[in-house]
Amino acid sequence: MNRFLFLLCVLAVAFYFSPSSAATALSLKMNGTLKWKQHCANVASTPDLFLRSISHAENRLSFTNHGGLFNGGVCWWHSRLIRTAQYLAVFDASAPKPTLDEAYDLVHRLRSGRPATIPGFNNLHEFSSAFYGIVQQNLEEWQVSNGGFGFGFLDGLTGSTTVPAAELKSLMDGAYVEIRKHQKPLYQVLQLPGVTAHAWIIIGMKPTTSGYLFSVVDSNYLDIQSWAYNYGETNFLYGRSPFVSYTTKRGLKEEALLSKRLNDVCANLQSKGKLVDAPLTLDEELDLLMGPPAAN
Repeated sequence: MNRFLFLLCVLAVAFYFSPSSAATALSLKMNGTLKWKQHCANVASTPDLFLRSISHAENRLSFTNHGGLFNGGVCWWHSRLIRTAQYLAVFDASAPKPTLDEAYDLVHRLRSGRPATIPGFNNLHEFSSAFYGIVQQNLEEWQVSNGGFGFGFLDGLTGSTTVPAAELKSLMDGAYVEIRKHQKPLYQVLQLPGVTAHAWIIIGMKPTTSGYLFSVVDSNYLDIQSWAYNYGETNFLYGRSPFVSYTTKRGLKEEALLSKRLNDVCANLQSKGKLVDAPLTLDEELDLLMGPPAAN
């Protein structure tokens, strides 16, 4: 072998094993694809996968609800991001960690209802701990863009803080049917006194002789919270504040869209070998489906 060919071979080998080489980039891309294929397989084989995953702290945000408009919190969007991540995020700890701009784009993809492969971390808790400021920024921007001044805000201001016992029983029975039938995390809006509305995600319900025991992901706490409903009650108490929890139409439609988008991701991965984004953001599609609120 002459000297020129020898040097060429050395350069080729060095390029192949270089961290910045095309071979490394291809390997990382293939690893991300494998993560998605495994995610799709897990979803297909485990109907209650998201109820299971969201119950583990590592699959939720590492911080509680705070900040937001007038320092009133971002509970709705905090809860929505956690739920969305169960469907549309996979984590590849073997890949290099993202930059600040890349981390922002990843969270923005999730809030837009588009698949995100998050490199450098094992789970949402690790990622949100390392990029807390980026995640909080997205939550507050999300609140303003669609929640604080959009149709979604109005959906949480239509209930009462106290209802007849029969009505609360109907609401709780309906929540139980949703959980049992679809086996998916159930997003609810909690109507508190005045114009205050909180949100939580029901992740489990068990009937008892006197009502239901149920567990929720509440953005005001890092741990899963346990609640009880007893027949004859007309509200719950959040501290000293009465409230009623409502399963909203928008919340149900959002879950249906998340499931559809995940199914589309898996189908495109199977047929085309790549992830394909939906043309509209999640909120754009929700707004089209819900339409403007009816005039009084």
